[in-house]
Amino acid sequence: MLCFTVSATVFAQSDKLKAKATEKVEQLNTEIVEGDKTQALSEEQKAQIFQVHVERIKALRKAGAEKEELKEINKKYYQKIFKEILTKEQIKARKAGKEKTKK
Repeated sequence: MLCFTVSATVFAQSDKLKAKATEKVEQLNTEIVEGDKTQALSEEQKAQIFQVHVERIKALRKAGAEKEELKEINKKYYQKIFKEILTKEQIKARKAGKEKTKK
């Protein structure tokens, strides 16, 4: 019984983590598409970014509550997305898309 409860809790946390990571991927894709529909994320990019967000969320959960530490973790993982996964054109499209939604 205890084993079932523990595993159910782990799966529930895992589902929440995956849902949050998926939400972040879709949010980024939406921002890019708002700027330029032709620059939408590929399925491969979505999978890579999803994995980065899963790792980021896990790292944030393990970290303490110190603001500076959390900032550094976020910076590390977002740099990975913007420097290693997205193209320059996608970054420009995202910037344009975010500016459109601000107005």
